[in-house]
Amino acid sequence: MMAARPETEDHLESDAVERGLRYLAEVPRSQRGPAVPALKAIGLSAKDACEVLRIHNLRMSRAH
Repeated sequence: MMAARPETEDHLESDAVERGLRYLAEVPRSQRGPAVPALKAIGLSAKDACEVLRIHNLRMSRAH
């Protein structure tokens, strides 16, 4: 049985997820276009791209 992932960032992200998070933070949306294709273009898998977006959106919601 798989345990549910906690809604915190205490877990360690993979290098690919960290790279994706940095990319979203550094590259303006107007330059990169849609997030998933842009993340896949820098080498992330679809699974990692979804994880990046989950964490990114969580951080954005906490910032407001």
